Amino acid sequence: MESGGGFFQVTADNPVEKIYAQIENALCNQYSIGYTPPRADSNGKYRKIKLSTSRPGLIVQTRDGYYPK
Repeated sequence: MESGGGFFQVTADNPVEKIYAQIENALCNQYSIGYTPPRADSNGKYRKIKLSTSRPGLIVQTRDGYYPK
């Protein structure tokens, strides 16, 4: 299972201050989307997620799916 997290390695060319700036930039450009499925049944089966955009140049980052509660 993928966590959706990122990995940053501190090096001479990529100091921690530069990494913080990258994280700050990524957080300033995030959106949160909510979704309620049409069926409210909770059969416990894994549900896949596919999210796309019609606007070119945007990057969509989601997890692969979820288990309903």
